[in-house]
Amino acid sequence: MRKKLIVVMALGVFAAACNSKKENGVPVVNLEALSAIPLDHSIDTLAKGTAFIDVTLPANARIDELSQQELGLLKAAAYRFYRHVSLEDNQYKVDIKDPKSLHIADQVVTAYEQAITNTNHFADSMAKAGQAIQLPVVNAEYLNNLLK
Repeated sequence: MRKKLIVVMALGVFAAACNSKKENGVPVVNLEALSAIPLDHSIDTLAKGTAFIDVTLPANARIDELSQQELGLLKAAAYRFYRHVSLEDNQYKVDIKDPKSLHIADQVVTAYEQAITNTNHFADSMAKAGQAIQLPVVNAEYLNNLLK
């Protein structure tokens, strides 16, 4: 189930990257790779806290080129954002009343929202093509995996 979630999220992020303008500083990463790369430091306090997270990456940054510090920031931001994602009627719903409450830079929130939108469109298009897929739930196991 975890692998399905990671693949679906990665597809959403990939689709967002393909459809978005290539702007300097907009973090678009492969969530599968992000959760697979271990950190050499703990991000529990950052991910679960309220310190502001702003991740500015060079254009076309690759996950394997990022520092441990940048990876930690991306994982902490993903943890905060995806805690507010649920699955309803095979569509991901983002329940964030005030994005500022996440204490994450606007462009990071926007990138994750675009990834969710693209994932939902992908699931819809597969269903219309007769190949319906069941999107996996964002659960505690996935979120906790980001903290490692």
